[in-house]
Amino acid sequence: MLIANQKKKENIAEYVIYMFQIEAIIRSLGLDLEKIYTHYICQMTSNEDARQDVKNWYSEILEEMKKDKISEKGHLRRTHEALDELNFLHSTLLTTLDDTEYKEVFSTTSTFIKELQAKDEANMLNDIEICFTGLYGKLTLKMQKKEISEETNEAFDSFTKLLAILSVRYKDFKSGNLKFIQN
Repeated sequence: MLIANQKKKENIAEYVIYMFQIEAIIRSLGLDLEKIYTHYICQMTSNEDARQDVKNWYSEILEEMKKDKISEKGHLRRTHEALDELNFLHSTLLTTLDDTEYKEVFSTTSTFIKELQAKDEANMLNDIEICFTGLYGKLTLKMQKKEISEETNEAFDSFTKLLAILSVRYKDFKSGNLKFIQN
């Protein structure tokens, strides 16, 4: 099973971050499948069958990126679908289901969301996509070995907590264990 499929099944938040990383890797290698194969896929495994499966998957992703004209920025349709489902569930937890635990965590997180939303192009994103964009930004900063302020870390921790609860609720929803009917 490909890593993306496993992550999507087990933890939707990890899947979204993983897909953000895949998009970045593809872009950094110039949307060139042979470079991706040589510099990335061959480093992942020595099993030739596994390499071919992964190469085929990357080929699909590349074609989707080219078709949707997101070679420089933007996200794959499959990533947007996951984000849309999560945002719908987020809204449902806050309103229809009146999930008290989720509401409390969101109440704390919403301040950080608004702060990030006020910056750059984030004002066009929904709350959940802002949280993912922030967490991906943290990952990028860590890879660049840049210092992260305590306040920024607090925001990232808040995003992580919200997305962790949302991921559990999403898994419950997908397995039929999330009840939409209130007593």
